Parts: sequence; structure tokens; C-alpha cells
Amino acid sequence: MHMVQTSSHSRRSSLDSLENSPISSAASPYSLSGFDSSSALVLLPNQDDQDLSGLSSDEDQEEHDPQLEIMKLQISPLPPYAIFLYLLAPYLRVGAILAADRTIPLRLGLFNLFLAAALSAFSRNIWFLLARYLRKSTAEDIFLEMIPKSIGRAKRKRREMIRRLLLCFTGLLRILIVSMYLRASVDSVYPLVLGVLPLKTGLITTVVFGLLTFVVSLPKSLAAKTVICTTWLSIVSYTAWLVAALYNNATGTPMPSPTWLQRGSLWNDYTSIAFSFATSLTVPLSASLVGRPSVPSNKTGRGKYFLTLNLFSAALATLLILPSMLMTSSPNAPGALSDTPNILVHVLRASSLLFAIPSVLVSTPPLPVPTAVRRVFKFDLSKVTLITVVVLLSLAPPSTAATLNDITLLLALTGTYFLPACAHIVIHYFRRPLSIVMPSHSVPNTPHATQAPSPQTISDVLLQRKERSLQRMRLWRRILWDVGVWLLLIPISLFGMIWAGGRLIGRW
Repeated sequence: MHMVQTSSHSRRSSLDSLENSPISSAASPYSLSGFDSSSALVLLPNQDDQDLSGLSSDEDQEEHDPQLEIMKLQISPLPPYAIFLYLLAPYLRVGAILAADRTIPLRLGLFNLFLAAALSAFSRNIWFLLARYLRKSTAEDIFLEMIPKSIGRAKRKRREMIRRLLLCFTGLLRILIVSMYLRASVDSVYPLVLGVLPLKTGLITTVVFGLLTFVVSLPKSLAAKTVICTTWLSIVSYTAWLVAALYNNATGTPMPSPTWLQRGSLWNDYTSIAFSFATSLTVPLSASLVGRPSVPSNKTGRGKYFLTLNLFSAALATLLILPSMLMTSSPNAPGALSDTPNILVHVLRASSLLFAIPSVLVSTPPLPVPTAVRRVFKFDLSKVTLITVVVLLSLAPPSTAATLNDITLLLALTGTYFLPACAHIVIHYFRRPLSIVMPSHSVPNTPHATQAPSPQTISDVLLQRKERSLQRMRLWRRILWDVGVWLLLIPISLFGMIWAGGRLIGRW
């Protein structure tokens, strides 16, 4: 029995053409409505991808080779605990820390928190299913599938230029995020360092933090132990900061000044929580499950495995962010207030952001350095250039920093919530399907047969009933999934973009 997996309603055109044909009429024994268990899954060759010369390249022939898929991974195969780590860590950074400065009512804050967590987990699952359906390991490759493929060397060069442009946007977003983390960590320890370095405090602190970041960001893969350890330290530092903040709130000790003063016009309590659940490494992390012996090899098992990690990371992040939102609404316990700066809170806050930089910087696409230049320099020129740009951006004046933070917020939220929904709709509704279901050419036993049904016939009937039940269940699941995608695209993403545009032009 062949299990048929339909990915969208875009395949209605192919199925409708079969249903309207004589072969699939109501009286035909080959009708698709019967859910014949012996139906065949037929691949549809994409004629747009075929070369004019009629010759296919070796790369196209090896596209579905499992070993080749592992070699093409952006992230080398990671153990399950590392994948869970990189799924959880992005949630516990700037947005989670800013949740402690909540000014909106608690009821609205909790609703925003749970909604953002659910939408983030839903968006991650969209990326995973798209990557599995298209057999792609990067979000850029998935985005390229939204663009119609054309024959010709000039148009292929144009497609390659689009791919490079997408990599530039990905690199820009991660550079802006790293500069934001570095700037926020410097602002956190600035009151402490000001007494030691009264002159050029911000410049010296930024350069020192930049050098430390460069040292721990030298590895080229997220599988490196240095990157994994620093990411764990980031989570531990955030947890320790949360405990210290809760202790201050319980004892009546005043909390330090707000973490971040250059938030920009788009930053508020709602967008801060939405930004805390923004991620950008979902597709490479889900693709890194390929080749792990501890992970199920079939698609269904691997999908459930990633779904479990995804839901558990979102739930745990929600539980770790929730106390910081609750403590701002609870009255302080009676006690002697102290004007002494809470050094521990400042240091832990800065450490959680500083340790979060290596994982983002390592995953940033490297700069295209010519081979001749790489031979001259003995060090990683691309990494040095990226660190230099990050330090310069973190030293920007407050007005420029606010603009950069707005751009970072807009790009991060667009990539997390809007792009996966848009890619799902375009690929499944407007792109031709990868395969369709064709009826079997074997004539099944008709009910007019006079002979008694054999055990094999009874078994086939039971299998067909089971398959029909599975198909109905899959259909309802598909409908609910599409409804969720449309809700994510239109009411949430579209209205959010309209609100952001109005805020940027000063309409509200």
C-alpha cells in the first residue's frame, strides 16, 4: 500500500484533470475516489529545469543522493541536544530581557507571550516541512523555489545573482543582531566600568568585548565545542540573571536602569516579545538531523522528532520568560531599599548577551574573499572584517543605533513570521506539484463476482478502508494547516507590516 502525501491544494488542478477524464469517471473501476491502495505515485518532471541540449548535469542526477545531501548541509550533523540548544537559545536574549521592563497590563502581556510562542513554533514547523518537501537545507534555497525557473545562461546568472542577494540579506540581519547584542551588553556594564575608565568608557569596553567575541567565534561550524559551550553559558547566564532579578523584586531592591535606551520607534512591549521568539536557523538545524544514527531515518519519524524538539524549546522558553513578566506586576516585599548598583544583575545581563554572539556570528555567511587574497593573509580575513563591522555598528550614535534597531526588528520579524507563510502559499498554490497520484491499471475485484470472497480480497478491502480513513484524516489536517498559514500571513503579518510602515512615517 502506497501512502500518498499531498502537500497543498495547488495540486487540485492536476487531480481535477484526472477526475474529469473518462478514466476516472464515477463508473470506472479506476476512479480516484475509491482510494485504491495500489495507486502509483508519479513524479512530474519539471521541463523548465531541463537543459536545451537535452543533457542533464551530474549535479542534477545526484540531487537525491543521501550522502550528497549531508555534504551540502550548511550545518554539519548535530546531536539532538545541540539542536535543542540552538532552538532554545535565540528565545532567551534581548527580547526576553526587555520583558522585565513591561508597561502594558499583565493580561495583555501574557496573551502576547503565549501567542508569540505559538506562532514561532508554527513558523518553525512550516520551514521544516518546506525543507523536507523541497529537499533543501537553507532558507535561501527555499526562497529560490518561489521564483519560476527559466532556461538559458543569462537567466541562470540572474538566478545566481538573486541567490547572492538573499545571502547578503541573511548576512546583514545577523550582523545587525550581533551589533545589537554587543551594544546592549556594553550598555549593561557601562555604569560599572564608568568608575574605572572615566575616559572613552564606551569605546574601550566595546573594543574589549569585540576582541573576546572574535576569539570565541573563530570556529567555522556550530558543531564546534567552543560555540556549543558559549551558547550553554548564554542560557545559564540568563537563568542566573532571572533568579537575581526575582530576588531583587522579592527583597525590594530597586532594579537597575533599563537595559537598552536606543530601542527605536518600532520597539514596544508587544514587538519586544515577538522579537524574543524570532529565529533564523530553523532550516539548517532541521536539515542537520540527516545522517544522525540516533534520529529516525524515515521522514515521518524525523518530522515527529523535530516537532518534539521545537515544541519543547518554545514551551521551555515561555516558562523562562514568564517570571520576568510576572515580577513587574507584583508589589515589592517590604525591606530596606539600597541605592548601591546591583553588580550581579548588570554582569549577568551582559554575559547572557555576550555569550549569545558566537552562535550568530559563526552562522553568518562568509564574505567572498578572492583566493589570491586568502593566500596572502594567514588569518580569516572574512571573520576579521565581520567583527570590525560589528564593532563599528555598535559604536553608532544613539539616533543611528535606534534606526539600526528598527531595521533589525523589521527584518527579524519578517523572516520569522511572514516569509515562511508566504513561501508555503506560493510553493503549494502557485507552483506545479512534484508528483500526482495515478490509478492502478489492474482491475480490482468487482462486486458482481459470483465467487465467494477470498481472504486476500477481504484483506485488500480492509486495507482500502484504512487508507480512506488515513486520507480523510490527512485532508482535514491539510485544511487546518492551510487555515493557520493564511491567518499567519494576512491578519498577523500583513497588519503588522502596515503598523510598522505607519510608525516609520509617523502616522501613528
